[in-house]
Amino acid sequence: MTPKRIALIAIAILFAVFILQNAQVVEVRFLFWGTEASRAIVLLVTFFIGLVTGWLTVWKHKKPAGNYRKNNERPFN
Repeated sequence: MTPKRIALIAIAILFAVFILQNAQVVEVRFLFWGTEASRAIVLLVTFFIGLVTGWLTVWKHKKPAGNYRKNNERPFN
C-alpha cells in the first residue's frame, strides 16, 4: 500500500467515527424550509455536496493533454 492510500484510509476511518458519534437529531433550516434530521445524515450530505462541487470544478477547468502542448509550448530553435 502506498502512503497516500494509507492516509486516505486513516482519514476515512476518522470521518466515519466522527459521523457515528454525531448521530443526534438536529433541526435543519434553509431559507423558508425546515426539518429535523440526524446530524450524521446532515454531515454526510454536506460532505458529498462538497465532493461533487470540488470534482465539477476540477473537471470543468481540466484541459486535454494534447491541446496543452500545441497551444502553450514553443519548439526550441
